[in-house]
Amino acid sequence: MFNASLNKILPTTITGSLPRPSWYTENLGIKSFLDAMVTSRFREQYVDALSVYLREQEVAGLDIVTDGDCRFDQDVGGQSWTSYPPHHMSGFDATHLTFLHGGENDASRRIVASLYEVIPTDFGFVVGTGRDRGDGTIMWNMNVMLSPFHKIISSVPHAVHVWVPIDDENTMLYSVDFHPSRPLTEQDLARSKAGLGIHTENVPGTDHAVRSRANDYLIDRALQASGKSYTGMMGFGTQDCAIQESMGPIADRACEHLLASDAAIVKIRRLLLQTLKDHAAGKPLPGMNPANYRVRSGRFEAKKGIPFADAMAGYVRLDTPIAAE
Repeated sequence: MFNASLNKILPTTITGSLPRPSWYTENLGIKSFLDAMVTSRFREQYVDALSVYLREQEVAGLDIVTDGDCRFDQDVGGQSWTSYPPHHMSGFDATHLTFLHGGENDASRRIVASLYEVIPTDFGFVVGTGRDRGDGTIMWNMNVMLSPFHKIISSVPHAVHVWVPIDDENTMLYSVDFHPSRPLTEQDLARSKAGLGIHTENVPGTDHAVRSRANDYLIDRALQASGKSYTGMMGFGTQDCAIQESMGPIADRACEHLLASDAAIVKIRRLLLQTLKDHAAGKPLPGMNPANYRVRSGRFEAKKGIPFADAMAGYVRLDTPIAAE
């Protein structure tokens, strides 16, 4: 029992977080709290906010005072305690690189994404995933979706997925590697030839993957237990197929429990539904003009606070400079 609440039958306190003052602009980013406290700007704002919180609780007559979660990032203020942890845990990254392909993606992709944007365009839409590096810079991952079913992935070399419907329950997936400005080198192809990229190893003479649902995708439990692979399955292509196919031919989305990091999924679904409504109404649809397909995906950095729609403008069109690898 705390001394402040000693002999009190029902001591009072608060639970959860308090809204941040507008002048408290610093965040932890990828730093620990101890590392952030070394930075004078963060330390001063944190101490000032803490002083305000403690004084307000004392004036209110609370028996047990707290720091109001002011040590956490700005987006915790006022949010439900149930939504903040999943938003910052690697297992809930909407772009899935952080956990599904964990152990095999490059180090910069292991920072958990915290920003999700979907921008409608004349060719379809652009999906932006932002990772806060903690130094005032946002690392943006920009993928373009070309209506009706083409996606260009911002990897090096670039990659493309084409999902062609066969019927209501089956889809043909074509995967392509390319570089926008030069032929592919043997170094570019090495990952795919080793079975570690987006391509699956197929049964000779067929379009069916060797690693499939029928054989549990040849999961290697020892590899999974080692921590070198989240799934124990070899290759991005196999890992993606396992997640998609395990949902069944038609998934009941009404049973889903979407979280803050699923914001991009929600926006994309609304955009697709609106496109269907526009089609039924006879309105123009995105992606009907081949000239609009002259776009690319990419990765770039922008100062924190610059809207994604503004930042992406210099990268998405084919007549803009290609970002350095």
